[in-house]
Amino acid sequence: MSGGVMPTNIRLTNTEQEAIRRKAVEINKALVKVGRPPLRDSELVHKILEKSVPYVRVSASGEIVVETE
Repeated sequence: MSGGVMPTNIRLTNTEQEAIRRKAVEINKALVKVGRPPLRDSELVHKILEKSVPYVRVSASGEIVVETE
């Protein structure tokens, strides 16, 4: 987006929503185990974006990939 404002909402497919929900359950179990408060699904999505966006690249073939170093 060239200089425009990013949208504040994003639509997720049912499959994406279910994947986030399942990951949130998994992560929240681990957080509670170590005495941390659980995250809402939306908080988890923000954390995932915050941590992963810097590693997103386009491959030589034009595929979007997340490089983990």
